[in-house]
Amino acid sequence: MHKVLLFIILTSFSLFHLQAQKFYRIKGEYSIKAKTAEGKSQLTIGKFFYDKNIKKLTYQNSFPQKETWVSADTLVYRIVNDKLMAKYSSPPVGIFSIFHLALTNQINNYGLKNSPFTIQKVEKQNDLVITTWLPPKYLLKIFKKVLISNKNNHLFGLVFIDSKDKIIRKQFFDQYRNFQGLEFPMEIVDITYTLDKENYQVTTYKNIIIDDVTEDYLYNYAIPKL
Repeated sequence: MHKVLLFIILTSFSLFHLQAQKFYRIKGEYSIKAKTAEGKSQLTIGKFFYDKNIKKLTYQNSFPQKETWVSADTLVYRIVNDKLMAKYSSPPVGIFSIFHLALTNQINNYGLKNSPFTIQKVEKQNDLVITTWLPPKYLLKIFKKVLISNKNNHLFGLVFIDSKDKIIRKQFFDQYRNFQGLEFPMEIVDITYTLDKENYQVTTYKNIIIDDVTEDYLYNYAIPKL
């Protein structure tokens, strides 16, 4: 359960118009269908809320159970019935989420353009433009390189390759829609590998709303004390 919800948060990533820079909030609904390497299936349904200025990501899950997950700084909080049940250390996933990248016009390069990653090469394969990014030295034990493919000026796919030249994760982005000038992928397929076996997950979004001025408390969710 925890792994699926963290995948939601990490999951996570289209070329946006320059005017997308003005956007600051995004909310919507999501459903996640996941299947593990062992053949177990799980469905998660809920709503998300993100404000790029607050940098706090809120998930309100309605199925399989009602609970709220909030990512803030380097912690993820699990809240049930307004009570803090647990908190977990994590990377600052809010600013690396698809929502932050969308609002800051960085999805087409997965946010790597303004990072310590560097471009090794750019090549064209049929209708794809593929860019190979190399990580800084301190990340080489985790990633050897990241391949980003763009199709029709949209982010199409990601491939993460580890230090042993094995693919450890793939992501595919599809069904882009335009919301007031901001384009967003309505379907994301995420494939991770455990002992060469696939963990498969499909996230679909709907009812996307940009720059909502209501429900401020959900964009800046107050974390209850233990």
